[in-house]
Amino acid sequence: MCGCGIILTGEKMTIQAMLTKLKYQEITPIQQGVFKAFKSPKHLVGLAPTGTGKTHAYLLPILSAIDPKKMFVQAMIIVPTNELVVQVERMLVEADDSFVVKTYYGGTNKMREQEWLRKHQPQIVITTPEQLISYVYEMKLLAIHQASYVVFDEADMMFDEAFLSMIDQILPAVHKAKYFLFSATLNPSMEPFINAYFGSYDYIDTTKKHNLKITYKLINIKYQQRMDALVELIKHINPYLGFIFVSKKENQDEVYQKMLEEGKSVCNLNASLGVKKRTKLIEDIQALKYQYVVTSDLAARGLDFKISHVIHYDLPHFLEFYMHRSGRTGRMHDSGEVITFMTVDDHRRIDKLREKGIVFEAYQLTSSGLKKVQERKKFVSEEEIQAVKKIKKPKKVSPNYKKKNAQAIKKAKQEIRRKNYANQNR
Repeated sequence: MCGCGIILTGEKMTIQAMLTKLKYQEITPIQQGVFKAFKSPKHLVGLAPTGTGKTHAYLLPILSAIDPKKMFVQAMIIVPTNELVVQVERMLVEADDSFVVKTYYGGTNKMREQEWLRKHQPQIVITTPEQLISYVYEMKLLAIHQASYVVFDEADMMFDEAFLSMIDQILPAVHKAKYFLFSATLNPSMEPFINAYFGSYDYIDTTKKHNLKITYKLINIKYQQRMDALVELIKHINPYLGFIFVSKKENQDEVYQKMLEEGKSVCNLNASLGVKKRTKLIEDIQALKYQYVVTSDLAARGLDFKISHVIHYDLPHFLEFYMHRSGRTGRMHDSGEVITFMTVDDHRRIDKLREKGIVFEAYQLTSSGLKKVQERKKFVSEEEIQAVKKIKKPKKVSPNYKKKNAQAIKKAKQEIRRKNYANQNR
């Protein structure tokens, strides 16, 4: 049972039984890798794109392994946000609701929890780092030393100096546990932590094994106002559920108001809402009470919705969040559509996204809807090809060789084109 009551059945489900209950037809590469490596004595680091089932990858084997008859903390799941605490609990209960689970996050009634912990201990704890420190070291009520499994989920959102100082306090108490770290990306900030605590570990990287069914539509609005482009766009799409990502809080409020004026079923999910209001709003979004959600990068990570369309009203301050935003759609074998507005100031950042592997399809907004643009291929003449071949390669390759070579190629082509232009205009 999840919550304050304690009813122990003594029964536990197998991974296969939980997969059947969840109506999984097939498992994803990250799930397959974690299920296989779960019983290894080594710690585990797992990388996979958002929306590929990382949470179930660790939840199901942990639930199948812990002892339902033992009333002490056997597993801890540490996540970066309050919303993720609530979501992981929901996913856990859907898989198997026979365990005593406690969630600790901002807004929790601490007086009630203190009273409960003086008499009991949960079997599974889902919490943020700050709340874990509070219950373990400040209140000294949560006993974690017997935990067999410790999970760090959405890890690349947590790793900063404040987090590391907290974890340095926690891990010595659970040094016998098996550690799991899951993330969409492996940031340099994680490496000292992994090197210090994981030793020789199993590394499962499935980032290239997932074939996500996402199309990236790029709309070059040039000098047009983003708001005008958005109003035009929503006339021609009909999302099952569409998320509109806006970087600045003031712009987010403006977009929300405009969507209301346009008569759309829309809500505004932002960090200024209290925890209880955000939790209730997330439940309403999952219940499809809205067709559109205007939000910031608050919703770019971890939260699991069945989203058909992601609209980048603007690009995020940190480009890695473009991937996280886009990963809200096309989840778990679903198809998804990502629409990005590009102004004259965005070209360089769009090129960086292309370098990261994003394959954009060019579209334009017309009175009849979105129309695919056939991009013109640059013609390279035979003269240009021969000019490039004449460029001598250095005997020793210097650090800036590629850049200098590219500049030489560009210069050679330009000289041929200038000569041809001059000949045509004599």
